[in-house]
Amino acid sequence: MAAVATPGHVYPMLAIARHLIAQGHQVRVMTGALFRERAEAAGANFVPFDAQVDFDYRHLEEHFPARAALPPGNAQMALALKDFFAAPIPLLDRQLRAAIAAEQTDLLMVENCFYGVLPLLQSAERPPVFGIGVTPLSYSSRDAIFYGPRIPPALLPQALTREQLVDEETRVLLDEVQQSFDAALVQAGGQALDRPFTDALIGGCERFLQLATTALEYERDDLPSGVRFVGPLRSGGQPAAEETLWEVDDRRPLVIVSQGTLANVDLHQLIVPTLQALAHLPVRVLATTGGRATEGLMEALPGNARVREFISFERWLPQAALLITNGGYGSINYALDSGVPLIVAGTGEDKLEAAARVVAAGCGISLHTSTPSAEQILAAATRILQQPIYRQRAALVSEDYARHDALTAIANEVAAITA
Repeated sequence: MAAVATPGHVYPMLAIARHLIAQGHQVRVMTGALFRERAEAAGANFVPFDAQVDFDYRHLEEHFPARAALPPGNAQMALALKDFFAAPIPLLDRQLRAAIAAEQTDLLMVENCFYGVLPLLQSAERPPVFGIGVTPLSYSSRDAIFYGPRIPPALLPQALTREQLVDEETRVLLDEVQQSFDAALVQAGGQALDRPFTDALIGGCERFLQLATTALEYERDDLPSGVRFVGPLRSGGQPAAEETLWEVDDRRPLVIVSQGTLANVDLHQLIVPTLQALAHLPVRVLATTGGRATEGLMEALPGNARVREFISFERWLPQAALLITNGGYGSINYALDSGVPLIVAGTGEDKLEAAARVVAAGCGISLHTSTPSAEQILAAATRILQQPIYRQRAALVSEDYARHDALTAIANEVAAITA
């Protein structure tokens, strides 16, 4: 297994690893050294990234200062794709091939942003490769293009093609990113790609297993034959026992707010304005900083709010009336699995793509910014809490998710190809 060294990419792979190991498979995990302890606790053998490409996700602004200087959005994402994803490909390719050669490998499993696999996908002599979709399905079909205008395909006139949907500024960025990937593949001894880099990974795998269903993802009729929608991952354990944060008989609706574990350097982007916006509503507010220190938030904390570095989503989401998030795909799926509607406030990484899917499914509101005002948050929260349609639509996604068991589906696909 191989994954980009951030929690949202590593943790889903470790959940899959634990399940496969319990079934008797031997698993090696290749990712950043920061995740060694978790990988080994799951029962996997660990292969750390070379130090040259092992970036601590908590301090990416130090490794990539040019990216940190840009506001969240397409330009920032393009720079990240070039520097963080494309540039390491030659070294990751060498590491990947060395790991495969060192020990019998019946199957290689990568999450969808581990582009170090692209040169190997061009090789005739390789093990089967499975891709795991831990972000919105990044495939460019006839009626949709990743990092395009984020218009759901169902709303587009049939006469439009995906090439017509992209403005010139975005097209230039996409071309620059594609050229970076092509150069990295050639440097690794491979060939320039004949299609978008995201499509090359998805279409190049024997199976690509998306951790969602078409209740959230767009319906497409031209996906590669190997794509399967297997549903979200969910915790197999019991909810963690935590302190009592409110009186047991407090029946005010619970609102959870999270900036995730990556875009949480500045808690004033989402958590602080949410605390301000909801301070006088008859709700409980639970904020999680994703590991960032909470001291600065405690000084003027509203009486209806609680803040913790980490919370058990397994415990709190089933009780929630609303999740306010910066748009991480994992947190969105956790919420919808519990039938909880969302407010999405994010423009970085793949967050606009995730937000577009939430809106298309009718499960929430996108604020189209990473730095919403308290007034924007208050208006959106009031609307969702007062209008049942959002929770009803989230419940429909939850019902569809309940019909899927991602770990069983993945294990069955593994068994079929390794038999």
